[in-house]
Amino acid sequence: MRNPWTVHISDALQVRLDRYRDDRPGRTTTTVVFEAIGHLRADLPELVRAARARPASPWAKPRWQQRYLGSGPVQIRLRPGVAEADVLAQVSAELGGLPPATWIPPLLNAYLPGRKEPDNMPWLIRETGP
Repeated sequence: MRNPWTVHISDALQVRLDRYRDDRPGRTTTTVVFEAIGHLRADLPELVRAARARPASPWAKPRWQQRYLGSGPVQIRLRPGVAEADVLAQVSAELGGLPPATWIPPLLNAYLPGRKEPDNMPWLIRETGP
């Protein structure tokens, strides 16, 4: 096994992830991520594109600073095996070289049951454009 990979997700997404894992004994964060990849891989490019967001307040951060829905301050750890790490690298390449830490939060946001961001985060607005 390789070293763990760190991904930062929002507090709300952490709660949804914990509930999902608690309802399915034996699931780990890593297995949930790979379930999500299996279900949403074909839709992932559009999902990630649509997940760009920024704070609603123009004073919070410069407009050019983007974040992705589902990202935040909470650290989660993925522990992929060699084959799983290769899948993460392939998906990253398919997404134009975006690192997994960028696209995993929107992936989980779309996959996990519960209220999706930004529906429960009125201070975020979706970005439009290329």
